[in-house]
Amino acid sequence: MVCPRCQSQNVSITIETTSMQTRNRGRGCLWSFGRTLLIICTCGLWLLVGRSKGKSKTKVENHTVCLCQNCAYKWYID
Repeated sequence: MVCPRCQSQNVSITIETTSMQTRNRGRGCLWSFGRTLLIICTCGLWLLVGRSKGKSKTKVENHTVCLCQNCAYKWYID
């Protein structure tokens, strides 16, 4: 690999994390209705069971980065 600025071949290539997003999804309205119905039918004993937190999904975006060791020029490879 050759640096576009100084034409040196002393280039290091790394992977850099640019963004990370976490999306939380709770339970639906049908789950809430069913839980309420169970609380009523068991005279409140269902309240002793802990609540479910739902699911979460994390999306990570990475980019390949080249860094010239001579002139410190940094560029991305797609």
